[in-house]
Amino acid sequence: MNKNDITKVEESIPEKVEKVLATMGDTDTVSLSSLPQIPELNMILSAYPEDKREEISLSKKQVIDLLKHSKVSTFGVNNTLPMLCQGEECPHSQTCFFHKANIAPVGERCPDEIMFLNQMIPQLLIDMHVDIENFLEVSMVQEYAAALLDQRRAQNRIALEGDVKDVPTTVVQSTGTILYAEQETPFVVIKERAGKRLAQIRRELLATREQRAKYKLNDTKDPSTRAAELKEKFIKIAEAERREKEEEEENVDKAFKEEIGE
Repeated sequence: MNKNDITKVEESIPEKVEKVLATMGDTDTVSLSSLPQIPELNMILSAYPEDKREEISLSKKQVIDLLKHSKVSTFGVNNTLPMLCQGEECPHSQTCFFHKANIAPVGERCPDEIMFLNQMIPQLLIDMHVDIENFLEVSMVQEYAAALLDQRRAQNRIALEGDVKDVPTTVVQSTGTILYAEQETPFVVIKERAGKRLAQIRRELLATREQRAKYKLNDTKDPSTRAAELKEKFIKIAEAERREKEEEEENVDKAFKEEIGE
């Protein structure tokens, strides 16, 4: 898997497990604890109480799906951010190509949002000059992508319902006439909130990078030089503490002698 692509899931299955699964039929089941002890399975089993681990029996497809799920990148977003497809019940069904084409995967992650993330995140990594090895920066990209999705969803709803609507405010008692006033829809608020969050993340990322750059600029010494300087400071502090303690003891001794009249 390309380490720069944080949207993807590792598809390969460990060879030892793959050999066992190859002997199974589609309707066969296997105890998870009886499969070769690979790190992924050990991690899954360790999440269960010890007395329940022997009871976990899965089909071939379930084992494959489980292993793929366990291999989702730490920075993956396709299995966390996209909403679940609800078909006809989805509030965005009127604008969804997959629903209109009758190929919406009900119960699975929204393919439209997955495609959006697949296009946006690699470009965000480039535009924001993200260090893929820096978890803090990558987590900021995750948050940025989540805010982008919120903004996109709100814009889609605004396209359907408009940004304002007439809401009843008062009733004229004498005539029964209902008076209406224009009010922003909740999606305008969501859109504005997402925009503020995007701006905040950009500022935070810039501040983080400036701090790191400042540290690298000011701390150009090699480790051995820094260690020697720290040791020297430690010796000076210890020496100062020793002198202070000696002076304190001398003062106590002097005061004691004065007290007894020596």
